[in-house]
Amino acid sequence: MRIYISGPLQGSSDLGVARDFYDELAELVTSMGHEAYVPHHSTDPVTAGGLSARTVFATDISALNSADAVIAHIGLPSTGVGAEIALSTASGRRVLGLKRQGEKGSRFAEGLITDAGGMVSEFANTTQLADAIAHWLGMPQTWFGHPSNVTPHTRAVA
Repeated sequence: MRIYISGPLQGSSDLGVARDFYDELAELVTSMGHEAYVPHHSTDPVTAGGLSARTVFATDISALNSADAVIAHIGLPSTGVGAEIALSTASGRRVLGLKRQGEKGSRFAEGLITDAGGMVSEFANTTQLADAIAHWLGMPQTWFGHPSNVTPHTRAVA
């Protein structure tokens, strides 16, 4: 399966730590035999800061459409992550919401994820993180279903 990794960048207190965490998620996903898309590799707000909002949106929507499911870091506030979760669940993609122990997260986002049949996991260390991802990826393929394409505004999507 192809997994889209969603997580806050703009609102994180340390962009390097955030990038490293999303790369760690991708490494865990690939080590379990799946493919991962990490948005900051294409649309990072610093290294690709010259990209227009329209280009970032089109790039990430295209990647979301090619994903079977989404792993989202929901422990920090992010408008973008919230939008990605909403679009993912509306298109039938299962979402695994992750938050570190002690992070408050958004109760609305958690409710949206679980209402759509996804899972939310809190973790305290890398072992718990890997276990949560392994459990989620270990669900039967039929559980993940057949998501449809996200088509919010065709004029913005290339």
